[in-house]
Amino acid sequence: MVKIDGTIVHSVVDGRAVSFFVIDPLDAIQKHHLQGEFYEREELDMIRMFMRSDRTFIDIGANVGNHAVFVSKFFTAPKIIVFEPNPVAIDVLRVNLLLNRCERVDTRYLGVALGASEDRVRIVADPRPNNLGGASVEIDDVGDTLLVAADDLLLGEPVGFIKMDVEGMEMATLAGLEKTIARWRPNMFVEVMEANTEDFMNWAAASSYHVGGTIQRYAGVMNYILLPDAPA
Repeated sequence: MVKIDGTIVHSVVDGRAVSFFVIDPLDAIQKHHLQGEFYEREELDMIRMFMRSDRTFIDIGANVGNHAVFVSKFFTAPKIIVFEPNPVAIDVLRVNLLLNRCERVDTRYLGVALGASEDRVRIVADPRPNNLGGASVEIDDVGDTLLVAADDLLLGEPVGFIKMDVEGMEMATLAGLEKTIARWRPNMFVEVMEANTEDFMNWAAASSYHVGGTIQRYAGVMNYILLPDAPA
């Protein structure tokens, strides 16, 4: 067993007991957890508006579990599947899930990265300090992390909502989700880097999706709610 040094914060959010495990009090996300609050609450409330309660919630880029814990606490999705390749974030995520008794969260794919097809990648830390969630992946033949297409894992899963925050890998990840999206027509919340905006909008139109809302927190990045023109 690996010992992780950190602080446990107990809080009450919207009338429900919530606990957060913090290893870096200056981290962009964990500094909110240290205050007993969820990060990006506006985004979480936007997701709540378009959530499907009868199908699986997919959290791609789960980081330390901010969204997964919120969904587990406040939504009635029968299952939540989390994807996160960064081992440091995974350690904190697992503690947060245990602290909050998130029994509906499926963790079997932790340590796997998502892309257009199978490959190997390495984790690249964000050069900015205190930003665990800014880590990205780069293709590397000898990388120690497996990259797979989500269709190979999720096609048979009744997907109702996909949240995606993959630090610039959104187009490759969407390509690997093509069959799953075509079959289940889920609502989506996708963070898109500015350089990928045109490709993303073209993808949405070609896939018969339209923008249901946007929210921007940082320059050069936009979050989109995408809704299918014809829901499944």
